[in-house]
Amino acid sequence: MRGARRLIGILALTLGAAAMAPTVLAQAIVVRSTGPSAETYPKGKKLATGSKVTLKAGDMVTVLDKAGSRVLRGAGSFVMDSRVLRDRGIIPLLSRSLSSPQAIRAGAVRGGSSGDPADSPIPSSIWIADIDRGGKVCVPQGSDLYLWRSKNSARRFTWLGEADGGGTVRLAWPPRTSAISWPTSILPLIAGRSYRSNDDGVADKFVDLEVVSLAPDAIPQDADALAALLFERGCAVQFELLATALERMSAEAVGGL
Repeated sequence: MRGARRLIGILALTLGAAAMAPTVLAQAIVVRSTGPSAETYPKGKKLATGSKVTLKAGDMVTVLDKAGSRVLRGAGSFVMDSRVLRDRGIIPLLSRSLSSPQAIRAGAVRGGSSGDPADSPIPSSIWIADIDRGGKVCVPQGSDLYLWRSKNSARRFTWLGEADGGGTVRLAWPPRTSAISWPTSILPLIAGRSYRSNDDGVADKFVDLEVVSLAPDAIPQDADALAALLFERGCAVQFELLATALERMSAEAVGGL
């Protein structure tokens, strides 16, 4: 009887210690999903290491983890592990963006477009605010922010100001210029505030931008964790920017197992 009670006590201590011990599991995050299985693997879904992704014909799922990006195309089954070939080309780009949020400060990002969305320019930093899509914009504390437009062929003039009213700033976008600096000297960038952008002469059609401040020590150094942070904070445009960059830069799909 004593032996039994002792065994029960040891098991209780073991289970208690296991319950208190933190569990850290590597995982991937879905950054893009199209096709019949898109609802099963929506963007933002986290996939634990060792889990299996089963796709149907016509499916394409882009995932990101610490090893890099991976584009899965159906039909087929894929295991989330590190024993696969991956495109690591995007990781240095993201790392530069993380360690140097002001990477595009030197000047406007330029690029042409043939009209095909696949040829549209991609910013060299994720710390941008899209004036045509709006929404929440994640910004590291103390960092500058760039305003971005994906269609850059024509000259454009826009107005920018606080959404609640007050002074506005007229911004000039030269042809073939995709990004310009936020006019901080005239319009301070303040966390938690919303700003409104509209084209010159079109005051009744506008886009709102809500600034979400990120503490520098809270910004992950891994691309997969960064994607998860952007998704959780509601910065959808920046999250999708990662997906677009991944799909553009991925060398080729990995075949099913």
